[in-house]
Amino acid sequence: MGLYEFAVYDMFIPTIAIFTFGMVYRLSRYVFLYKRTAQPMWRKTSIPHRIYLLVDAFIHAIVAAIKRSKVTFVSGIFLLHFLGVIPVLFLLSHHIVWWSYYFPPYSILSPLAIPTSATSSALTVTAPFTPVTGMSHGFVNTIWGPLTVILNGDVLAILAIIGTTFKLLEKIPEKFREKLARVRLGDFVALLLLLSILISGYMATHHLPSGDIETYKFMLGLHILTAEILVLLLPFTKFFHFVFSFWYGKLHEAYDLWRRGL
Repeated sequence: MGLYEFAVYDMFIPTIAIFTFGMVYRLSRYVFLYKRTAQPMWRKTSIPHRIYLLVDAFIHAIVAAIKRSKVTFVSGIFLLHFLGVIPVLFLLSHHIVWWSYYFPPYSILSPLAIPTSATSSALTVTAPFTPVTGMSHGFVNTIWGPLTVILNGDVLAILAIIGTTFKLLEKIPEKFREKLARVRLGDFVALLLLLSILISGYMATHHLPSGDIETYKFMLGLHILTAEILVLLLPFTKFFHFVFSFWYGKLHEAYDLWRRGL
């Protein structure tokens, strides 16, 4: 059995099981360890004002991150997440097919699919085809129009790789500073896994380092396996903060402001 078969057929169920256990464990802590205090009486606030408070809660967090460290914000939040992992994970044409296989309603996002590059995609090739050379020329025609120059798998993956590499290099000196002792080994493991996912996915997409089928299957298997390892570890790493805690915290903050009528 090769790496690809192991990742696809043997690791999928254990990954989902461990991930589910971890999420139930983390979420149960919010429920059972929550210290209840006297809640203020509900005060009347208009719906537009509630929407404003909700948006303001997220904007304040972003502004605070920029003020704290502009470099960290650009590399971590912007390059790594907003212009890297998030669009690649949820909108890359290959990934939309994968999500749709396990959750068919997800196919509704197919028109928003991001091609693997600005000129070609294994799933959405609509660029002009030249019979003589058998090569495509020009840009892939997608709903993103001219933005496809940026919104394509190649560019977004490279941005995410740059952001992840910077975060890794940034944490090395942090690890040896007493005031930042909260940096844990798990942070490095999670970032190294993410970097492996991005690089192996890029190489598999471009059939690197060679074009034979066995090499392709190995790289694709490595891509899937490292993704599965990161998913099953996700509830126990700081990535959980971005995936759930951050959003929960901001929603709870807005909820408290609604109750106080601020």
